[in-house]
Amino acid sequence: MKTRSVTLMKEDVLTMGRLVGKTLQGLTLILTKDPKANFEAIEQQEEEINKFCQRIEEKCLDLLADRQDFTAQEIRTLVGSTLIAAKFERLADHALRIAKLVSWVASDSVPIPPQLAEMANIVNRMVDEVLLVFLTDAVDKVPEILQRDSGVDYLHDLLSKKLLSDLGQQGQTDAQRSTQLLFCTRYLERMGDYCTSIAKRTYFMVTGKRIDAEEESKPCQP
Repeated sequence: MKTRSVTLMKEDVLTMGRLVGKTLQGLTLILTKDPKANFEAIEQQEEEINKFCQRIEEKCLDLLADRQDFTAQEIRTLVGSTLIAAKFERLADHALRIAKLVSWVASDSVPIPPQLAEMANIVNRMVDEVLLVFLTDAVDKVPEILQRDSGVDYLHDLLSKKLLSDLGQQGQTDAQRSTQLLFCTRYLERMGDYCTSIAKRTYFMVTGKRIDAEEESKPCQP
């Protein structure tokens, strides 16, 4: 019974993570000004993700309160699932914030820097990969996920420098738009960090060990 309960908990996290991936796909449509972009769908998904997060936390507390004889790994999975769910919830929050900011900028026919969509695509891929690791316990893939975050960081630094450089040469309105885009860049950089945090948490859930600096620095395989 307790093993079944842990499995159901993981299924909830997977469902929540897939919904986050869907949100990121919708965000990419907004960032590329795709006609199929749907801001309202992102809002609705964010609300559903929040409910999932709360439900997962409550399930974990109920299971632990029953004082069932869980193994050490099952306890790590239960507690880790709530922490991972919280990270997914933060990903969805940031995606909604970016969608709001970009929708405002885009309404004035301002071009959206392509680096934002690139960052969103990398984060979306990281979400897919951490979900696969969470589902299969394939922790050997974790270093690749951690390395992929360096791509997000590179684009963040590149775009931030450009936007900051432009600020000194812009009027008030354009400077406000650039500032909004700077916030978007920062939010996406944090989203990459959340993905690495989920990957590290999953590694700990499976192995009972913290991922070390050596593992984190391994090169990403093509």
